[in-house]
Amino acid sequence: MLVRSTVAAARPQPFLPAATTESRRATPRPVPTKPQGPGGDGFEPGKPTRFDGLKDKALVQALRDAFAKHKDLGYNQARKVIFTELDNHDGKVACVYTGRELRTNKIPNGSDMNTEHTWPQSKGATGVAKSDLHHLFPTDSKANSIRGSYPFGEVKNVKWTQGGSKFGTDEAGRLVFEPPAAHKGNVARALFYFSTVYNKPIPAQDEAILKKWNVADKVDVAERTRNDVIQRHQGNRNPFVDDASLAQRISDF
Repeated sequence: MLVRSTVAAARPQPFLPAATTESRRATPRPVPTKPQGPGGDGFEPGKPTRFDGLKDKALVQALRDAFAKHKDLGYNQARKVIFTELDNHDGKVACVYTGRELRTNKIPNGSDMNTEHTWPQSKGATGVAKSDLHHLFPTDSKANSIRGSYPFGEVKNVKWTQGGSKFGTDEAGRLVFEPPAAHKGNVARALFYFSTVYNKPIPAQDEAILKKWNVADKVDVAERTRNDVIQRHQGNRNPFVDDASLAQRISDF
């Protein structure tokens, strides 16, 4: 309430209109948030974390201790999250390999679009790992089938291509799958996470390519947002998305 003084002012004061109730009411400001790992570790550029000074096996172990524990959603629920929320934007879900979009509000027919295990099930993505959203992405069923369990790499002799993805042989003659440029860093960081959390080695030849992609295709807003949403569902984060430089401090995944 405004109280008017009954005492005459010594000199005239400039007129100021009375503040309205709305203008006097404090407007709440959004509280800035930062990525939080177990134990409250926030990854902010230039800010120290408990992983500073660690590298190689010591860093891998510290990251595993901090981020491995999470809620197992089960495969059906994980797919539901992917197609109805995590990768659903304005009612559409896009294949990370070809860019093809599908309008859906539920898990689609698997022969049309399905779920890619960036770390293949045949190579260890079983049990809890099968449903870990940090390495699952929506993909066109044909593109997913072509990728199969082949390693990621840089294709020199193309046998198939669509939407920026390629399948063929690399310079060493290996059959490899190359994702589009905009997804290469995502692939690298998903595999670094999987290797760390599930104690699975990455072959040296593959690791060199993934580290190259990690630097070339930097983390963007969409990838950070995806990490946030996954944390809400699983209760853990991918630390390589929060701080992509962690991968450069590990000489052998």
